[in-house]
Amino acid sequence: MQISAQTLLASQQQAAAIQPRPAPGFSAALEASGGFEPLPLKQAAPLPDPAPTQPAAPARLGAMIDIRV
Repeated sequence: MQISAQTLLASQQQAAAIQPRPAPGFSAALEASGGFEPLPLKQAAPLPDPAPTQPAAPARLGAMIDIRV
């Protein structure tokens, strides 16, 4: 398939002319809301119980292992 230079230039000009436009109400809504602010959130679920503490680790690795042959 061959494309002439005129067709290529015309398609590039059309692509450059088409620019996405932002939603018309977005900037107005952002200005009216005062910008980005933190939402007032509340804790909905109860806090989990703290995990039970683990026993102290042995002083030496393998100190709890008894291997008899």
